[in-house]
Amino acid sequence: MRCSPNLTRTLFGAGLGLVLLAGCARAPVIPSVLPTVKAEEFVALLREREGAVETLKAQFAVEVSGAAVKAPQKMEAALVYRRPGTIRLQTFARMGFPLFDLVLTDGQYRLLLPMQGKSQNGSVAELDRKGSLGMPISLGLQATLGSLGGTILPTDRVVLREENDQYVLDVLSVSEGGSVARRLWFTRRTLEVARQDLFDASGTVQATMVYQNYRGVGSTSAGPLTWPTRVQAEDGLGRAKLVLTFHDVIPNPELTSQDWGSVDVGGNR
Repeated sequence: MRCSPNLTRTLFGAGLGLVLLAGCARAPVIPSVLPTVKAEEFVALLREREGAVETLKAQFAVEVSGAAVKAPQKMEAALVYRRPGTIRLQTFARMGFPLFDLVLTDGQYRLLLPMQGKSQNGSVAELDRKGSLGMPISLGLQATLGSLGGTILPTDRVVLREENDQYVLDVLSVSEGGSVARRLWFTRRTLEVARQDLFDASGTVQATMVYQNYRGVGSTSAGPLTWPTRVQAEDGLGRAKLVLTFHDVIPNPELTSQDWGSVDVGGNR
């Protein structure tokens, strides 16, 4: 039985097409639309990321300006951190002599001013009202560790939305009447904190921090840890503006009593 010329051409064309398809296999196409993230997943991610950094050491440069300081200043800083809120922050002039030494532990602070031969003690909540240094120091502490996303309490309520190419997470505090206490912007591809706004109970912006140029600094139990190379921070009234440039960040180092100076912070690591 002979096949008709039309049928032969049809079969040949189909066979050739199958051969060409088999020889030109394509790589799977990655969808351009990223999967949607739920607010609960975001909270779990932030808690895991923040909880995986038990201790931290960092060195960075600081540029300070604004109405709270007499003139723009440049200095170097060294930070020691232990969860959940024990911090030592030392600053030095470019020539190397110490400017101040601050330790925060158990809701209290101790501030040494070596050049003046003075010291101050008090509640951390009152720190930003302590003279010309208080506001820049308080803003700097918020900016330094803000890329971890901060602590979200079980009583906090969160609302997540998408805005352009970023996720925006509102953290509403029950203790402040259910108003927005913090607003965080995250890059969609890396889920790194790009910006953070802090609000008071009336909804007024207290501070804004922008985090830029993340780089890998090590690993934790939550996976690889990235850290912003540059942080810009400004309080809501323009009293203080900071630019932090990080030189070195070490996650989860072993700490000793020497890391805390003369202050007993109870335990080390």
